[in-house]
Amino acid sequence: HALYNSADAPLWFFWTLQKYGIYTKTTSKLWKEYGKKLKTILEGFRAGTAYNIKMHENGLIYSGESGYAVTWMDAVVEGKPVTPRIGYAVEINALWYNALMFALELATQAGDKDFINEWEETAARFPQAFVSNFWDQKRGYLADYTNGEYKDFSVRPNMVFATSLPYSPVNEEMRNSILERVRSELLTTRGLRSLAPKNPLYKGIYAGNQAHRDMAYHQGSVYPWLLGHFVEGYLAIHGKGGLKMVTELYHGFKEVMLEHGVGTISEVYDGDPPHKPGGAISQAWSVAELLRINWLIRQYSAK
Repeated sequence: HALYNSADAPLWFFWTLQKYGIYTKTTSKLWKEYGKKLKTILEGFRAGTAYNIKMHENGLIYSGESGYAVTWMDAVVEGKPVTPRIGYAVEINALWYNALMFALELATQAGDKDFINEWEETAARFPQAFVSNFWDQKRGYLADYTNGEYKDFSVRPNMVFATSLPYSPVNEEMRNSILERVRSELLTTRGLRSLAPKNPLYKGIYAGNQAHRDMAYHQGSVYPWLLGHFVEGYLAIHGKGGLKMVTELYHGFKEVMLEHGVGTISEVYDGDPPHKPGGAISQAWSVAELLRINWLIRQYSAK
């Protein structure tokens, strides 16, 4: 991915350290080792950087400018982004809140009062700003992105991160409602669709020349990597009661082991059944999330 113009890559670094802390069963040394880097990232977002990536007065992160795609949905056809998503993108802001809260957690452990004083208020008022900007009570899910008065309520998987990240700006009732929407419109046996089939822009087949494939890439194609975050959010709410469905999804991948890349998982699958494989015949983030789902199943089974 084009990380040089990505608004989310630095924020995933915080999540990586969170996971590292879980696996090593300690976070006591993380602030000493990584605190300076984490502060630099947060300060960079606050001050503003390339492609209009900047924290606004309300605490939300704005990102993007005409002609560029700065989220993970970064396909460009004939010089034009397929899904520009300029404004407040839902997953960028979910990641931002998680990053802020984790940094404050580490700073509190380390007794870094200066950092706490600098960021505590921003973090405290963020959930209200997030909910008022993205949540729609009648629809029961989050906008994919907003820009000024415009709110895009296309059903995409980006809202799932507000249910899966360790710190979420939305309450459990909202998370449950989001997951049910994702389950009913985006969930397939191969992962989550990048766009709901009812949307007029939906493209259910990933095929043809590169331009045709790129037009479908984030407009309906299914991504196995997103499944890990759906599973994480789902199990956080349903606990052991969610294991049956999750385990069936996981074991369902056995049948793809010989269909594209032998013994591995493809990059994408068609949004339309029978969800034929496409893209790279073996994709690290697809494989990694299946391994993580297996780990999550074992964690919840042991509870």
